[in-house]
Amino acid sequence: MRIATGTSAAKLGELTVMGLLAILLNSGVSAGTPDGEVAAADSLPILAPVPLPPTLLDSVRAETELPAAEVRRPLERYLGRYSDDRLLVRRISRAVLRESRRQQVPPSLITAVLLTENTTLRPEAESSVGAQGLMQVMPFHAGARLCNSADLVDVDSNICHGTLILARNLRATSSSFAALLRYNGCVRGTNTPDCHRYPGRVLARASRVRQEILAGTDVMALAARDSAAPVQLAQR
Repeated sequence: MRIATGTSAAKLGELTVMGLLAILLNSGVSAGTPDGEVAAADSLPILAPVPLPPTLLDSVRAETELPAAEVRRPLERYLGRYSDDRLLVRRISRAVLRESRRQQVPPSLITAVLLTENTTLRPEAESSVGAQGLMQVMPFHAGARLCNSADLVDVDSNICHGTLILARNLRATSSSFAALLRYNGCVRGTNTPDCHRYPGRVLARASRVRQEILAGTDVMALAARDSAAPVQLAQR
């Protein structure tokens, strides 16, 4: 994989949930910035809300509002299909959930990128161009202060760096499709044959992961809790 993002490792500012929902579900493609460049965090525009299909909006919001403890088990079950190493699967799921909370990226999207890049869940994997680890991070990205380690073979460090790159691309573009093109190094479409298909594969997998997470948690209880206040007001 050839990752097309900036080379700086400045600390990532938090994304709002609604802003993230807008870029995650907006299907339009943005030209973004040139290959190898990422706008500074202070110069990034504030994302305006966009109209979203209620079902998709509700499912992404439900995922982001679930406690990490509820997401962990269904996420581990999903990852367990790709590796028999239970300790590795548990460590990956915990790292995904930690970075999801810290960098405000849905766990389904992080997991989908990770599995698209490294279906066999091999932390030591290295591509022909030198991308390393579970999320196939290029070595020049190693050493971000947020990640506390430059070891891209390490599970926690690799997922931290990969999520950091993904989150920056989400901030720097108008849609998840454009952000994933940048993550894959497909800004100009010249690095990898058919790389324009990468976002579609990732987003389809993210949808499947999200469905399994929601199916394995008490979403109805969450919905009842969120709807309790409006019902009480209506009865007054």
